[in-house]
Amino acid sequence: MRRESIIKSRELIARPLLKALLPIAERRGVSPHQLLKGTHVFDDELKPSAGRSSEQDLARIIAAAEQLVGDAQLWPLVIQSLHQQRLCPALDCIRYASTFNAALLSSLRYQALLHPFILIRPKRLQQRLHIDWLPVSGLPDKHNKAFREACDKLMLALVVHAARVCQVNLSDWRIGVHDPDSLPVSWQTWIGTIDSRPIPCLSFPMHHLPTNNPTASANDFQQARSFAELQHETLNPQAPLTEALSWMLKKAKQGEETSLAELSNALNMSASTCKRLLASQGINFKLLADYARLKYFLYHSEAKPHTQAELAAKLGYSHPNNLRRARRRWLASF
Repeated sequence: MRRESIIKSRELIARPLLKALLPIAERRGVSPHQLLKGTHVFDDELKPSAGRSSEQDLARIIAAAEQLVGDAQLWPLVIQSLHQQRLCPALDCIRYASTFNAALLSSLRYQALLHPFILIRPKRLQQRLHIDWLPVSGLPDKHNKAFREACDKLMLALVVHAARVCQVNLSDWRIGVHDPDSLPVSWQTWIGTIDSRPIPCLSFPMHHLPTNNPTASANDFQQARSFAELQHETLNPQAPLTEALSWMLKKAKQGEETSLAELSNALNMSASTCKRLLASQGINFKLLADYARLKYFLYHSEAKPHTQAELAAKLGYSHPNNLRRARRRWLASF
């Protein structure tokens, strides 16, 4: 049963995304064969080969598209195509939501139907809503950079699309990504501030949330949400990796030291199984712990001014020098 559920999950993500991506890439001179090379996806059927496909297939295709197409506008066009062709119920939820708040909630709740990375919950900070996320994949290092950049653009394209549908003014928005220069020129025109940040993030004023959606339809929204919810349940959003990340973030917020054994116990699995779980997504325990602490370092440092000693204490370090060394390691990792 579990194997069948995993295969269905991949199909739910891959089919709509590939149907939108492949024609756009082909018009830019990149054939389906080039994008699907090295995966178990069939060119003619656009679906995973039952029993042989892996979670890496879609990540490889996304990384290949980012590298071969070389167009910053690619991922916004993919989201636009998904919207226009109504290939994914999550996009219909955005189309018919009553307000930007409802459209945003749908895009975040059902993001797993569109892109393969873990999303961190939004946080309110000084009258602004902050959303940051962690791309994960089991790809080799040479492909991981392209995958991360594609995930940044795909995530941002989804939220920017929701805002544009609701006619939200983006001039007060702030975006932080690994490579700001790789973003579409149109975003650099619309969005007020775009910076470099080790953990990708976007933020905007809370007063944007009640903005009405001119394409709202209560009946159509309910239908789309029901369908999206059925797919969402099949994807099993409470996956062990998501639970692992939530547990690590909780410990980092409390400033507590953690170990692989503690994490394994919290997930009710052996240490070796936990290590394999993390390795399947191209990460390990140390990297996950570094990510959690980096997230809260950024949160505390951006929320209000702190001395190094105060930040070290909040993050559970006995001395500011230990925090400085950890920060250099975090930045090298991310």
